[in-house]
Amino acid sequence: MNHTYLEIHKQPITWEKTLSHLQQKAKTNQFLNKKYDEIIFTGCGSSYNLSLTASYLWQAINQERTRGVPASEIFLFPEGVFLPNQQYLLFGISRSGETSETIKALQTSEKENTTIDTVGITCEDNSTLIHYSKYQVITSEAHEESVVMTQSFSTMLLSLLFLALKKKENLPRALFELPSLLNELLPTGERIVQSLANDFSFEKFIFLGSGPFYGIAWEGSLKLKEMSLTPTETFHFLEFRHGPKSIVDEKTLIIALTSEKAFDLEKVVLSEMISLGATILNLGKKPLNLDKSKIVEIVFENPSLNDFFTPILDVVFLQLLGYFRACNKGLNPDKPKNLTKVVKLN
Repeated sequence: MNHTYLEIHKQPITWEKTLSHLQQKAKTNQFLNKKYDEIIFTGCGSSYNLSLTASYLWQAINQERTRGVPASEIFLFPEGVFLPNQQYLLFGISRSGETSETIKALQTSEKENTTIDTVGITCEDNSTLIHYSKYQVITSEAHEESVVMTQSFSTMLLSLLFLALKKKENLPRALFELPSLLNELLPTGERIVQSLANDFSFEKFIFLGSGPFYGIAWEGSLKLKEMSLTPTETFHFLEFRHGPKSIVDEKTLIIALTSEKAFDLEKVVLSEMISLGATILNLGKKPLNLDKSKIVEIVFENPSLNDFFTPILDVVFLQLLGYFRACNKGLNPDKPKNLTKVVKLN
């Protein structure tokens, strides 16, 4: 068994250890007690996708203005990110803590603007990112050997969700149920995803997600692309109807990350895509109750879950889709083409 598969399957244990660690260290996160004009989440690749979801969750939970920004934008075009005389909290996210653009983003921001507090989020102790961060959140339980981010992504996202909820002084039971829920869902969900990955009649893969699911949709798209060299596209649900739906036919698999909040409209979109020939993989709390011959579903039935928690569960099955598609194409997920574990600028 290779590293990628083992690390995908370790996530329930890793989440449980991380939540315990976060509870022990909760009082050390002094930035939770400060007021900021805006909170910026930044990273590269998967960590940028993570930033998009973390930004939504933090703003929705705490009613504070947030944004997810690619790390390179912060030092190349800072005038489009920061305003003078504003107090910022900047989260720099990097699995290795050595991603050059993220380090440079924190380094230049803190050097040139004294109104920015920085938080480094990484899976590695003593990494360079930590040395350029005023505050640190280290999820060493999620250390990975694989090139492609899997448990590191979900665990750092879980940590940011914990911090957002902790700031509001509200740690609901559902947060701590996530490890056991994933354990329950994995056997059946894995079989469903593996069956779809085996189906080579699909030539077009479209990921749809809105709100907190948009960054997760991008991450699922990236996992399939990185591991299996499959071209993919990503859209908000309703945006897909404005032109992009023209590509839909019987060779299209739409991976739908449905929400509670917008489910009725998302269902309308998916019904239209089925009429155009698409097959749907629905991940969400509710079944679609549409043409069963065109729908495969992984439904999270736990009543305590909501749109804050299901994105973290979604991403695991998207990782498995990329993994099994790669294996079925004769590719090694541990050695994805053209990729390295750490990306550094020359």
